[in-house]
Amino acid sequence: MAKLNVTVPAVDVEVNGVKYRKVERDAQVGDIIRYLDDSDYVTKGAFYAVTRIDGAGDPHISDDDGDDHDLCGEEFEVYAKVSDTGVVYSGVKRPAKVGERIRIVSREDCEDRYENGAEFVVDSTRSSGDVRVTVEGKGSALVLFSEYVVMETANAEKSAPKRLTVGDYAKVIANSTIHNYMIGSFVKIVRDDNDESPYRAERADGTEGDFLAESDVQPATEAEFLAQKRLKVGEFAKVVAKSRMFTTEYVSVGDVVKITEDDGRSRPFKADTVGGKNAGWFMESELVRATDDEVAEAKRKLTAETTTVDPRSQFAKGEKVRLISGGGKYPLNGYDNGGIYEVDTPLYDTHRSGPVIKIVGGVIPHGYAKPEQLAKLTFEVGSTVRLTIEEGKTPRYKWGKVSNGDIGTVRDIADGRAYVDFPAQKRWMALLTELTLVTDGEKSQPQPEPVRFKVGEYARTLVAKAGMPKGSIVKITRDDEDSNPFRSVLLDGSANHYYTQDELEHIDVETAKWATIGRKVNEFKDGDVVQVVDDSCLEVDGAIKNGDIVTLEYAGADMFRLQKSGVDSGNYASTRRFKLVVPVEQRFDRTELGATKAAA
Repeated sequence: MAKLNVTVPAVDVEVNGVKYRKVERDAQVGDIIRYLDDSDYVTKGAFYAVTRIDGAGDPHISDDDGDDHDLCGEEFEVYAKVSDTGVVYSGVKRPAKVGERIRIVSREDCEDRYENGAEFVVDSTRSSGDVRVTVEGKGSALVLFSEYVVMETANAEKSAPKRLTVGDYAKVIANSTIHNYMIGSFVKIVRDDNDESPYRAERADGTEGDFLAESDVQPATEAEFLAQKRLKVGEFAKVVAKSRMFTTEYVSVGDVVKITEDDGRSRPFKADTVGGKNAGWFMESELVRATDDEVAEAKRKLTAETTTVDPRSQFAKGEKVRLISGGGKYPLNGYDNGGIYEVDTPLYDTHRSGPVIKIVGGVIPHGYAKPEQLAKLTFEVGSTVRLTIEEGKTPRYKWGKVSNGDIGTVRDIADGRAYVDFPAQKRWMALLTELTLVTDGEKSQPQPEPVRFKVGEYARTLVAKAGMPKGSIVKITRDDEDSNPFRSVLLDGSANHYYTQDELEHIDVETAKWATIGRKVNEFKDGDVVQVVDDSCLEVDGAIKNGDIVTLEYAGADMFRLQKSGVDSGNYASTRRFKLVVPVEQRFDRTELGATKAAA
């Protein structure tokens, strides 16, 4: 079944450690619902995740059979995700701002770096509403305006504006009191007399100005206030832009760095990463002062990344495991690969093979395995699994597009079955007994993203499009930086189409140059005019020298006879001893001869 197992305290519920709270609004992708109607396919009182919102605004779920179920006209309660601070968020359709949180609700079909329901913090924005975010483990990604909603507090539109008070940050927007603050500057409230002109504020340079009326200011953020101050050595900053020439691969846009030097020049700031690696040199416009929260989060991530966890700690005493390698050999004599055994001592440190896991249930009393030799038999949503079918047998629900040994991710679990997203087929259904958990050591390592094409480069097409067969040689003439960015033109200019990065493969300029005459690199023909570049092994010494222009006569294999007026015909050479000057198809003398013969 697709219903969720939850803990219910009052109006809050918990799913896999994530808290949700009952809200009075329409359901959105990322919410869960409690079903209150009667149905043959959905359990009354059970909880389900909202998978999508259709064109009529109705939420859809995956029912107990794993099928798509439209909730139009049916009764249910909506529960929204609760943040760590206890705030309930609601998705609002509007262009996001830098630093705001967004949720993916309508992922583009060609996008595989994130799923619907994923949430990100915006790194940068475009006038179109498209934004750039950082996807963990996959780098920067462009999210289209059509794909996301902005996460605001559920009661943000209903609550009255908060009155500014001491400690708050504000933007100066008017001058009704004839004050001495600059319009558009950001200040920090340091005094509140709660009268007609209550506020006195601190400027970015630390000085205080006159009193301000409430109508002279509007709420601002600490980051906006700090951005006005020049950074100092020892302070932390957030990278908002970077130059490949002056910054290192250790830092990306959005990272926090520490200022280590200020030489006062056009690119004054030298910085290190939070982990102490050299981040390079930055201009003032490439950095903003980091808030305390941003610094704390950067340090927390560093700690999490550098803390070593014993991989054996994922196993518990009494847990059932499958042996996936090393069976039948010391120290696993009497234990077979594929067999199911029980963990006796997860952290067994005194074996002569080193730190191991002691297991029982084999032919001999104890076996000793490394963590990468065992697979847990406890599945959960998000687990990485391998399809493991006994040779000669067929899966309960047939093969579909998958093969034995394929690795995928568990999407849902119900009644002894799992829905698995394999590379070749999404939502493939399998019995739990047909799957094996994949250990971290077996998981495929993330591949580096391909180098992005640049305008002016050449490529070979990997798919066919109208007027442009698969394998065509093209030149990149435009990059729109959208979901189908690369305008690619045939070398003769007869057709063009837009392609994605994975629909093209890079080729070098030499390959493209030969392709313009319909040949592979260094493919010569009888009648080509060439220039000699290596005369060291020519049979008639001195008769043909480097730099001479000669004509080729095919002699078999990759050998040609070099013909030059007044020279003996014994000069034979391989293709590496000359370079093309004029292909035979472009020789005027051959063209005129052909025309003469045709006329005759």
